[in-house]
Amino acid sequence: MSETVWIQGRYESAYGLLGVMAAELGAELSAAGHDARVIDLAVDPTPEDGVFVFFNAPVNLDAFPAGLWDGRVRGVQVFVDHPFALPDAALDEWAQRGGLENLRVCLPCADDVHLLRMRWPGLKHAWMGHGIPASALCDEAGIGPSAWDAKGFDVVVTGSIAPSGEVDAALERMSPPARRMVQEIIALMTADPKLGYLQAVDLVMGSRSVITGDWKTARAFWRVCVAAVNRTRRLRAVEALQGLRVAVYGPEVWREACTGTIAYAGKVSYEDIPAAFGRGRIGLGWGPTQFVHSYSERIMLAMGAGCASVSDDRLLVRRDFPALCGLYDAGRPDTLRAVCDRMLADPAASIGMTRRARAWVGERCLWRHRAGALLDQAGVLAAV
Repeated sequence: MSETVWIQGRYESAYGLLGVMAAELGAELSAAGHDARVIDLAVDPTPEDGVFVFFNAPVNLDAFPAGLWDGRVRGVQVFVDHPFALPDAALDEWAQRGGLENLRVCLPCADDVHLLRMRWPGLKHAWMGHGIPASALCDEAGIGPSAWDAKGFDVVVTGSIAPSGEVDAALERMSPPARRMVQEIIALMTADPKLGYLQAVDLVMGSRSVITGDWKTARAFWRVCVAAVNRTRRLRAVEALQGLRVAVYGPEVWREACTGTIAYAGKVSYEDIPAAFGRGRIGLGWGPTQFVHSYSERIMLAMGAGCASVSDDRLLVRRDFPALCGLYDAGRPDTLRAVCDRMLADPAASIGMTRRARAWVGERCLWRHRAGALLDQAGVLAAV
């Protein structure tokens, strides 16, 4: 069954991530026989039928198809962040317009998704793994001892961290009692990577008889906690790699950590992440700090790029990528160094894992493997 699918393609997102994802999804749907149209709602005609797909957050609902509110158009939101990053006001307005019954939210995040039904009782959501494009896969024939020996770096790191001043300023704006509790939450999460934000809030605030479970309050502290933990964990991880040849791709703030054998390699666009990973024998595919058990597409980009991959130890990484990457404890940077040293000391085993991981991702994790699940959420029963 062919379906008309309209995909919003223009976004203001870091590294061009969302626009690239939209184009990749459109190409895969077209290849599967659907009438997929990547559009810009600001200038293109508004869809009046079929399925409308958009990534992450709606900024202005007035620009969205009117058919979303009367049932002529089915909406699918692909949201790649934690539920707390959803725009409250926009979804509240969506609910007031009566459109929640006609919206499905697809998330690769399985952490704290119970919050969605509590916050918006009529909202339907489903887990859908990340997708990567076929173009992110390296040439399988190029994985081998000669390629391993020719790599320019032992380890390639990509990702972002917040400037220390940004975190400090956010903490300074809080009242002293709130700041003390938030700092304790940050310390707990930094020490124990398997402790989620909401659990840390309950432990710290609940033990002080502060009633927890309020969406607005928890969300207010979430972003600064995640930013602080992310910065500390990632800086410590990179520092632990000193002595190995390391390339770090990301924002300029990384320069402060790039000394000795650790080189700052500059910013990298989303499309170029696979090529960046491919320059290293090992690719560090760590997960988003706002997730505890879930992962992003970064681990899959590393696996497909022709490097041996390492991830922080997560439940869903173990489930979805069995024995296909090295795992370390994000609370103990020395374990990252130990994993990398073992992989570098045994090129044959690392090359074998690289081949298996690349094949696994190619067989299971491309956007073409997600298109059917996405359309199923829109009520399309025919498999893509």
